[in-house]
Amino acid sequence: MNWAYWRAFAGRTGELKQFLDRERFFTGDVSHELRTPLTVISGAAEVLISRTEGEPGLQAPAERIYRAAREASDVASVLLRLARSPQGLEAPPQSVAELAQYEAARCQPLVAGKPVVLRYLDGADFTVHGSRELLQAAISNLLRNACAYTEQGEVVLRLEQRSIVVEDTGPGLPPAAMARLLGEPVPDNDGASSGTGLGLGLVQRICAHIGAELHVRQREGGGTRFDISFPADLTQS
Repeated sequence: MNWAYWRAFAGRTGELKQFLDRERFFTGDVSHELRTPLTVISGAAEVLISRTEGEPGLQAPAERIYRAAREASDVASVLLRLARSPQGLEAPPQSVAELAQYEAARCQPLVAGKPVVLRYLDGADFTVHGSRELLQAAISNLLRNACAYTEQGEVVLRLEQRSIVVEDTGPGLPPAAMARLLGEPVPDNDGASSGTGLGLGLVQRICAHIGAELHVRQREGGGTRFDISFPADLTQS
């Protein structure tokens, strides 16, 4: 037996574990520190909204500040949960249809004023054992990304055989974004911009954290399809 090899392997494994631990603790610390100022911003924006009633020129910016602060606070909460070990999170049963309907309704304002329809097409409900907050964040980020990049047509959310499916008629993901999501080398001429934003990266991390899989492919005729697939041991029909 090559003991030098095994010592080197064990040392490398230890270094990798330390790196992952540092990343998890850093993510948790940063997220925790962000929550207080974001709460202050949200509260101040609420006051501005109430005091500028009847003044659209002032109330609209205050509402944008409030929404942005709430979205950032939601991200911070998700990062805090991702910084914890999956074994340390509660995993109560969640109705996926209920979560999907809720997020589809919540994201409707994102397509207001655009020639885009956001539709929830239902599907056979199934139960997933996992964190409600993380499951909601995964659905929400897929919908938000689709609504942001789809300028006309539709964004569709539905359930299929232990999977959550989000499809859009947008321009599709750029090559660098697709390569990153698939874990492939990023094209040299397209590496400066991933095009996915923080949202899709969070969905990937959430799926890995809860034991689901994220699949992505370009649709014929344009657009993108995302599938979050759950293994049988996490679900119940």
